[in-house]
Amino acid sequence: MAFEHKENTATVFENDKKSAENQPDFTGKGKVGDEIMEFAMWRRTAKSSGNEYFYMSFKKPSDKYGNKGSSKPAF
Repeated sequence: MAFEHKENTATVFENDKKSAENQPDFTGKGKVGDEIMEFAMWRRTAKSSGNEYFYMSFKKPSDKYGNKGSSKPAF
């Protein structure tokens, strides 16, 4: 039986395929409500305080490659 996320949970793993600075440090999948989402997470440092934090984005897998003509990179 395949692993299934509980509602409103996600699992992210270190991105071992990262080849450029703008690519996420971590990627993964999770369940938001009833929908499976793909997550991307970056380590960042606050300019004002120097504190490290994580920035995260998520989108539906069908949106991964964007609309035709989109120049946004897939994660």
